[in-house]
Amino acid sequence: MNATERVEATINFQEPDRVPTYIMGIPPYSRCYKEYVEKEDELFGEGGWGDNDENILLTPLGDYTMKYYFGADVEMLGIGIHTDFSKKVLDEDDNIIEDTSIEKELEKKDVVRYVDYFGKINGVKRLPSGERYNWYLEGYLKKKEDILDWYETYGWCADKNTSTAQVDAYKRFKKEFGDRLYLIPQIGGVQLYESLWVIMGQARFAYYCRKDPDLIKKLINDRKQAQLNILDELKKYDPMVVFGGDDMGQKGRPLLSPRMYKKFFKEPYSEIFNKVHNELGAKIFNHSCGNIEDLLPDAIEAGLDGWQSLEPASLIDHRRVKQKYPNFILCGGLDSREISFGTEESIQKHVKEQIMKMGGGGGYICGPTHDFLTETPLDNCLAMRDAIQECGHYPLN
Repeated sequence: MNATERVEATINFQEPDRVPTYIMGIPPYSRCYKEYVEKEDELFGEGGWGDNDENILLTPLGDYTMKYYFGADVEMLGIGIHTDFSKKVLDEDDNIIEDTSIEKELEKKDVVRYVDYFGKINGVKRLPSGERYNWYLEGYLKKKEDILDWYETYGWCADKNTSTAQVDAYKRFKKEFGDRLYLIPQIGGVQLYESLWVIMGQARFAYYCRKDPDLIKKLINDRKQAQLNILDELKKYDPMVVFGGDDMGQKGRPLLSPRMYKKFFKEPYSEIFNKVHNELGAKIFNHSCGNIEDLLPDAIEAGLDGWQSLEPASLIDHRRVKQKYPNFILCGGLDSREISFGTEESIQKHVKEQIMKMGGGGGYICGPTHDFLTETPLDNCLAMRDAIQECGHYPLN
């Protein structure tokens, strides 16, 4: 089977030739990325892996050669909203500094705080290698009047233009490279929950859920409409499956209760999932870090077809999820700790165990739960790649 046949069989719960692989991200500051770059002369020299033109994926939509080397059968093609928002640098008292930029401020200090379009405060620093590293700090919009004023000033998500589907390039990709890599259109950003609570923090989010639920619903519906707009553009790709995402989990349990999911998120997500099913004729699976097992009954009833990430560190019972929801796409499931710090033998053992738990009957795309961690060695990534391709052949045994 080629990559397209393999993935399409998998998402239709047929057993392909082997379990397909999805590599979420290879950060440029990670050890495995740097070691790959250091090895390029060897890889792409005469007689090396890259000396075979079939291994070079310089496509109309970008260079996917590295992902292919790491074993990927699947890649995502995202469409999001366009904003003309310039990130706002903050001083020590969280006042916006006018007439400056992150780049200018990083020349003066090690860490810069800034506000993004959604209204959350992030930190950014420049690593010794030169790359920037960003992380979430806290919400900037703590009061209702601040939230409404912010979006009235900078624009609501639903009113923003979406990126344009690159239909001709997508068709060329499928024709020329679809035997090696399967592209899944992705809803980029504007998550209903993840992009909302961060603008105010969890405590204020919980407060407004109780005291002013209409405000929370207004913000959710704005993001929902933006996702529906994005789906209008994704429809042009005529996809078989769509990828979304919304981090709703933590270690051992969701970040919100099933009751809260039902009250605020089930109906808007049902609209999104139904549009994917009825207008695009496709399935949809979502990324979520953490453990969202308790939310799955309502999410599946709303129309969710699968879950990507499946972090072992969040105490998910992968075998139970597979047995309870046999027609639910599972993607990921490989422990980032094992891939980063394990041995070739322990990685192969872990990969085989996870495939045996989730691979039976198809429906499982194997891979890391998230981006490779900073200290992940290239050899461990390749051990993971080889283990999936060796242990993932059907029939599983």
